[in-house]
Amino acid sequence: MKSLAASSHFQKQLKKLSRQEQEKTLQVLKEFLSALKSGHLPAGYGFKKINGDKYEIRIDIRKRIVMKAEGDTLICQLVGDHEEVKRFLRNYRNR
Repeated sequence: MKSLAASSHFQKQLKKLSRQEQEKTLQVLKEFLSALKSGHLPAGYGFKKINGDKYEIRIDIRKRIVMKAEGDTLICQLVGDHEEVKRFLRNYRNR
């Protein structure tokens, strides 16, 4: 995986975060992309496969980003807390 993209849903959610949370989220994504390209992902991101084509990274102790793999691109689908991630994944399976 070599690139990141953002779904329209993710972009809407990002706008609802506080300015500080937005900046932190964008900084984590920037650092994560750099790490992806280098081939060395530090454990601090908590990057893991959560089901099928879905992956998760940690922004901080509360917030997570869910991404969907499509070819060499990870598409950011959701930014939220643990409960929002669980709800999103449950709804995604029902589609």
